[in-house]
Amino acid sequence: MSKLILIRHAKSDWSGNVDDLQRGLNNRGLNSCRVISKELKKRIDKPDLFLISPALRAKLTYENIFLNWDDKDNNLFVEEDLYNASVEQIKKTLSSKVLGFNTVVIIGHNPILNSLMYQLTTKGYNKLPTNLVTCGVVMIGYSENIFKTPVFANGEVVDYFFPRMYM
Repeated sequence: MSKLILIRHAKSDWSGNVDDLQRGLNNRGLNSCRVISKELKKRIDKPDLFLISPALRAKLTYENIFLNWDDKDNNLFVEEDLYNASVEQIKKTLSSKVLGFNTVVIIGHNPILNSLMYQLTTKGYNKLPTNLVTCGVVMIGYSENIFKTPVFANGEVVDYFFPRMYM
C-alpha cells in the first residue's frame, strides 16, 4: 500500500519582526514535533520521500520530526509550490516527484492542505478534520502502488492524529 502523509507545520513563533518565510517554531511547536515523531514511528517505517515548503517553520517541523529516525540521508525536496500554490499545482508537483516511492510526506500550510486532503481522498472522509491543526497528520492510503503511475484516485484516509491527543 502506498501512503501519502500530509503534515501541517508545527506552531510557529510570532515573536519578533521577521518575514513570514523566516518564522521559526515556538516551544509548543517543538514539543508537538517530538510527540508526532514518536507517534509516527509507531505507525510507519521511515518515509521514502519528503516534500517540504520553503518556509522555515516547515523545514524545522521536518527536522524535529524526522531527523532523529536514523543516520541515512533523506530524499528531501524543498518545493516552492507548497508555500502559495493551488491544489492543482501541488498535484502536478506530486505527480512529477513521487514515481518509484512508496511513502511520501508533505509538510506545508493551511488552507491549502485542507483542500488537498479532501481532493486526494475518496474514502474515509469521516476521519478528516474540518481544519488540519498545527502539526496535525493525515495519512492517506492507496490500495495499489500509485506512485508507479501517480493519479491519486481512490485514496482512503487511514489515520488522522495531532499532538494534543497525546499531551
